[in-house]
Amino acid sequence: MVVINNGVSNIRINKISFLVFYSMSENNKASIIICTFNRLKLLKLCIESITALQTSPSEFEIVIIDNNSTDGTGDFCKGLSQTYGGYKWKYIRETQQGIAFARTRGAKEAAGKIISYIDDDCLANPNWLNEIIIFYDNNSAAISTGGKIIPKYLAPVADWFGKYFWGLVGNYDLGNKVFQMKGARYPSGANMHFRKAAFEKYGYFDGNLGRSGKSLMAGEEKAMYLKLINANEKVYYLPQVIVHHHVEGNKFDKEYVKRHSMGIGASERLMNNNSKLKLFLKFIEYTAKFGYAVAYGFLYLLTGKPAKMWMLIKFRWWVIEGFLNPEKTKR
Repeated sequence: MVVINNGVSNIRINKISFLVFYSMSENNKASIIICTFNRLKLLKLCIESITALQTSPSEFEIVIIDNNSTDGTGDFCKGLSQTYGGYKWKYIRETQQGIAFARTRGAKEAAGKIISYIDDDCLANPNWLNEIIIFYDNNSAAISTGGKIIPKYLAPVADWFGKYFWGLVGNYDLGNKVFQMKGARYPSGANMHFRKAAFEKYGYFDGNLGRSGKSLMAGEEKAMYLKLINANEKVYYLPQVIVHHHVEGNKFDKEYVKRHSMGIGASERLMNNNSKLKLFLKFIEYTAKFGYAVAYGFLYLLTGKPAKMWMLIKFRWWVIEGFLNPEKTKR
């Protein structure tokens, strides 16, 4: 059933699963996609940063993909058009659990020509979307871009934390110059942007990869970007496009780090499962990195930092464990 009332299109499938709070005939230069799962407190902060953007609200829509939240996210989102009048909102409930499914749904439902993803625990700089739109307007060959991510710690940093764990807290900084990304370099999902045409040409995110519920699998971003980069499409790093990532205390919980590390290994196993040679080479790579971690760990020990040593070694071992036993990451 579709009900249109005062510019609000409300599509009901069993429970409310799709709400559009503006006339869908309007043009949008960009669609901002926020995928969320049970992080209402941080989602509210993310939305506040989006409504503080310097970009005119007439140029973009905000698409929230709720991946089965049970913390009141749905009720909050239904009131967004009243709380933040003048903005174009879509609220969509994606019932297939997993970040890859949520991001794919966002790309499919987006009306904008540029699709800009920001994680629900991030804050956008005021010029974030302006810089994205300007770059695409001036670079017609660009099919995707990614920006800088700066951690914003909400809890004390653990004594074992160091540069080898930047990925754990979403620290993504490749310098202050724009450059084309090639080879193994690709943007981080918390701050990545695509032309909608990229999905129409190359497909969507792999639902076998990425986080889902308690599973901390990864790889859905990497698999998507490998399709683009291997096809010689132009992907750029934009240092002026900045988001700040809230880092909660659980990121320093050792059990969380273990699941995160195993998820890295498991995702690489799944991405390379079609080639025994690739699996062998990846295993050799991980074994070499484990050896490096042991050697580097002793340097930590010699400088009086045993906690850094043991966590670095454990991290590399857990990655290998996930690579060898990917099913463990789903438990």
